[in-house]
Formats: sequence, structure tokens, C-alpha cells
Amino acid sequence: MDDETRPAERSTGAARNQVLRGRLSRATELAAHAVAAAQQTGGDELPAALAVQAWAAAWRGDSQLADQASVRAMTQLDANWTRRLLVELLGARLHLGDVDGCQRLANAAGVDTDPGRVAPVLRPWVCESMVNVELTRSRPARAALWAEHAAETAAPSMWGHTAVMHLANGQVALARNDLQVAQLRAGRSAEAFTEAGMPGYAARAHAVVGAALIGMGERDAALRELSVARRLAESCGARALAAELVDSQLSLSVRRAPQVRSMDTLTVREHEVAELAVRGLTNRQIAEKLVVSVKTVEGHLSRVFTKLGVPCRTALAAPLRKMDAELVH
Repeated sequence: MDDETRPAERSTGAARNQVLRGRLSRATELAAHAVAAAQQTGGDELPAALAVQAWAAAWRGDSQLADQASVRAMTQLDANWTRRLLVELLGARLHLGDVDGCQRLANAAGVDTDPGRVAPVLRPWVCESMVNVELTRSRPARAALWAEHAAETAAPSMWGHTAVMHLANGQVALARNDLQVAQLRAGRSAEAFTEAGMPGYAARAHAVVGAALIGMGERDAALRELSVARRLAESCGARALAAELVDSQLSLSVRRAPQVRSMDTLTVREHEVAELAVRGLTNRQIAEKLVVSVKTVEGHLSRVFTKLGVPCRTALAAPLRKMDAELVH
């Protein structure tokens, strides 16, 4: 069957490209068209169309669609298809805080023990996603291995490879509290993503730079980085990321002096919420587990960010581990 008779495949490819380029509204339209076309023809293109639809929805902060589309896609995949769609599916499940689901995807694709099973063009992107999975699970050593794989397999001639490799390594450095390295690697990533025309990913890289600067006590510089990240996220419709960056800016703006970074500064409930966030639970999942409102969880997290001097939940793991170790000793 040639391209003229495979509208679902064409729309899926176009939607994937639009997600990478940060044109999320257009990506959403194309993905919906791809799903409809695949359902109409009854071909084998439906899992790919659903996976890209879930990915675009995750970037836009549409958790319900991200969940529904990714679950539908995963029920129809074999190992080969799973490897081809890992970037999209991991992105959707990470947005939902489903790190166990991400691990199952990696296992099903057979890449957890052999990243080489992923096509070279996708490998650094999958590695960066797995860095996030492992950091969310508070396993920095495992995350570092994935970052090394990204560095080993990134091809400078491939679109976005250098940028995503630096992002993976910058995130690992941040988790290890190696702040200067995190700033350097994430800064290179932001430049490379901007040059490649990928504003959504550039926003993520600028956010890592901002987090590193906060840890270094460079408040004004951190605010500038977070402001750039926020503008980029808003420009492409990445609503969830933009909202998180707004919270980071607000908490940093009201901070007057360095906080005493000790677990004693957190209440029992704040500590509990922070631990659940580090495990990868979303605000709604935390609220359901603790039987409180989502707004209450958001309030606790905002105070935790301010007290610990971090901009967002992805930067919580390192200070929490450090403080727990201090309490033990």
C-alpha cells in the first residue's frame, strides 16, 4: 500500500514532527485525524496514531486523553511496535506519573537490558526518557547509565541528538547536586534545542538550568532562566510545564533569604507529600492517597519548593535523599 492510500500513517508522522517542533495544537489535530483514519481503514496504523495522540496530549497537559490513548495503544502492541513507539508512550506515561507503567514498557520492548534494540535514530530520545523514569524512582545510578547510553549513541548529524544527550546528562548532574555540570550541560541542551527549532524541549532544558542556579544561590539568574522556560512552554501550548514554571517563579520571587535546608523545616504532612511526589505520583494521585483536595496538595508542594530551594518536583529527589541521610546520622 503506497503513501496515497495510507492517510493515517502520513498524519501520524506529521503529528510526531509537530510535537517535536512545539506546534502542539497542530499536532493534536493531526493525531486525531490519524486515529480516525486508522479506525476507518482498519489497518495496523492505529497503535502508532494513538501513541502520538497520547504524547501530544501529555505535552498539552490533557491527562485524560493521554491516559486513554496510551492505554489503547499499549493493548495492541508487540515488542517490535513497542520499541518503535517508546518515546511517545514513555512521554505520555511519565506525564501521568506512571513510572511502573514506563518500566513495563521498557521490559516489554526488551530495552531495559539492551538499549541497542531501539533504532539508532530513536535511541538517545528513549535514553533521556528512561533517565526521567529512573530519577522519578530515586535511582540516580540507573539514570546515569541511561545518560551514558545517550552520550554513546547520539549522532551529531541526527536532528536533536546532541541536544537530548546534553539534557539527559544535565538532569543526572542536577539529581547528584553537581550543579555546575548541570548548568553547563543543560545550557548546551537549551542552545541546541533552540537552534533545532524545538521550543518545548528547550523549555525543559532552561528549567534544569534554572534549578541548578537556584541550588548555587543565583536567584536572579535562576528567575531569568525560568522566565525563558515559561515563555517557551507557553508559546507552544505546553500547559502543564508552563504551570509548573509559573509556580517555580512565584515561589522563588517571594523568597527573601536562603532557607535552612533541613528536614526539620518541613511538617510531617509536607514531608509525606514530597515523598509521594518524588515517587512519581501526580497531584491528583497524592490527593486521593491522602484523602485531601488537589488544592491542598498544591499548597503543600509550593511550601516544600520554597523551603528546600527547588523550582519543581523533578528537583526534589536529591535534597530529600540528602536530608534523610542527615537525619540517620
